[in-house]
Amino acid sequence: MGWAEPSMFEEVKHGNKPFAMRIPALLVSRGRDGKANFLTAMWFSAMGFEPSRLVVGVSKSTYTYGLLQETGEFVMTAPTRDMMDIVVFAGRISGRDVDKFEATGLTPVRPSKVTVPLIGEAIGNVEYRIVNQIPFDENMDLFVGEVLCAHMRKGSMEGELFREDADPLLYLGTKYDDHHKSLGKHYANFSDIECADYDSPLLKKYVTRR
Repeated sequence: MGWAEPSMFEEVKHGNKPFAMRIPALLVSRGRDGKANFLTAMWFSAMGFEPSRLVVGVSKSTYTYGLLQETGEFVMTAPTRDMMDIVVFAGRISGRDVDKFEATGLTPVRPSKVTVPLIGEAIGNVEYRIVNQIPFDENMDLFVGEVLCAHMRKGSMEGELFREDADPLLYLGTKYDDHHKSLGKHYANFSDIECADYDSPLLKKYVTRR
């Protein structure tokens, strides 16, 4: 096999850049004292089907890290596009200093299986029980949560697909000027849903549509 030269690419500093566009999450936690908090989470991935689990990286320096260890539960919340300011706020401000529910005016909603609130304004919430805590490095641990219950906003999905008017938050990343000064965090509209072309030569030859 002959390999082409990588002239169509340029090197970047961070390995997450090709995968930066995604729906971020608010990781909601609650301490033994009953105080709820949420943190912007970007380092997470769903794992497996039954039981469905999720792995999320949490910095040891955060207020959230201690709350997770206290109760062993959390909620992952998928924000809407209108919640971009809250996503930025939750990633910059510590729950040690500010009651984030009070500051943002978000609605805490009664969960089904855990003691951590859902967020009423979100497009979806998933309740988790922590089943493993994995040391990652000196600054971060990985928490593995097993799904106990999932909640989607009524009318936001058709089968397994988001509706075009569902309006989930698609985070694109941070833009910088020529002097590497941040121009802010950017997001995009969700629209123009299309289906894979199963009549393409490749799929028609190798893949049976299901």
